[in-house]
Amino acid sequence: MRWRALRRALGDGAPGFKFHGGGKRRRATTTTRATRARVAATVAATTVAATMSRAARADGAAGRERGREGAREDARARRASGTTATTTRDATTPRPGRARDAREDEKPTAMWVTTTAGALAGATARVCVAPLDVIKIRLQVQVERGASGKYRGLADATRTILREEGARAMWAGTVPALLLWVPYTAIQFTVLNTFKEAAREWERAKPGSTAGLPMSFIGGAAAGTVATVATYPFDVIRTLLASQGHPKVYNNVLDAALGVVRERGVAKGLYAGVSVTLAEIVPASAVQFGSYAALKSNLPEVFGENDFACGFAAGTIARLVIHPLDVVKKRFQVAGFSRSLAYGQRVDAGAYKSFFAAVRTIARSEGVGGFYKGLTPSLIKSAPASAITFSVFEAARRFLERAARDDDEAPRR
Repeated sequence: MRWRALRRALGDGAPGFKFHGGGKRRRATTTTRATRARVAATVAATTVAATMSRAARADGAAGRERGREGAREDARARRASGTTATTTRDATTPRPGRARDAREDEKPTAMWVTTTAGALAGATARVCVAPLDVIKIRLQVQVERGASGKYRGLADATRTILREEGARAMWAGTVPALLLWVPYTAIQFTVLNTFKEAAREWERAKPGSTAGLPMSFIGGAAAGTVATVATYPFDVIRTLLASQGHPKVYNNVLDAALGVVRERGVAKGLYAGVSVTLAEIVPASAVQFGSYAALKSNLPEVFGENDFACGFAAGTIARLVIHPLDVVKKRFQVAGFSRSLAYGQRVDAGAYKSFFAAVRTIARSEGVGGFYKGLTPSLIKSAPASAITFSVFEAARRFLERAARDDDEAPRR
């Protein structure tokens, strides 16, 4: 009776405890209820953990899918804008044996990296192909036809220059050439990279706005135009020093610059033939960079990872297209200037007053072949020069990007 009264007064007491008449029954029931509570708590915790794990996996999968979709959109934007050498390598051509870093697809190439890599590429290419450039210029400014000229071809020009002037003459004009090509390629690649970054941003802001446009060709033309105007006086001086022969009219770069300004002034001297040069450079640069991008994109199994071969092919295509304009430009640059008659008759300034006058003069006195004088050394020079430029640029860019990335990550380690 006492137990029943107490139970009616207090109920079952604390959770997991019931009043029973016997001590053993009370302990057994309490233990059973505690065990059940622990089991229930364990099951609940396991269920919650499994639910959270599934949610985390789902969020991770969704994040990875969003990342892949973003990468695909970036790849489409790069293809639409013609991204090639001046930005991080496209996702469609990963480098074998190296895991891709997502930052490479998202982070644009820093301007200082592009400029420095372009300068190194220009200097390396210029020094390597200088002898071929000297031979090409000698043949281009030679007015006489065939056997009547001093140089009867590539091999004869090489032998004659070495015999009469020595090996050093094969690098005549290298200093002004470096003063031309180092800033030229630096400016060219920098402008091209800036143009393509702007094109990608435009494509992201307005999808489809650049679809169907040859952005690599347009960017190449713009880059060539800016670089040419900025460095053209060095091209004039280089041409004069490389073509003058012996006895020398100008002893060095400064002497040539002062002599040109004194004889013809700044506009007509240091910028002689700039309009013809732009008429040559715009299609040349467009074809070179456009061909490089097209070959990389359309023939990845051949040129995807071979920067040298792709640059070689692009340089060959560009040279075949613009060589006649290069001949006209060289005639403009040396027209009216003195040089020894042993190197052929002088180019008459009166016959080269305008682009069309120069074309008529060459066609009438030298025929169609006159426009292709120096083509062989020009091809032998331009193709490897383009190959060296692109391959050195790509290698230098990758090295500088890795170095910059390591410097950024060092403080966090």
